[in-house]
Amino acid sequence: MKKQLIVGLLIVALLVVAFLTFVIAAIKIVVGSIFLGIFALALLGMWISWKIKKD
Repeated sequence: MKKQLIVGLLIVALLVVAFLTFVIAAIKIVVGSIFLGIFALALLGMWISWKIKKD
């Protein structure tokens, strides 16, 4: 009985760690995508202003 309880607790702990790892990775991907979008907009703005000043 004690062995099954320990194995059950280890499996629950493993699932919690896996879920938290997935959630943290998903949050990092979302934040990275937002920053990539901001960077792309800034780069586009710089390119447009450079084209306007050059002509």
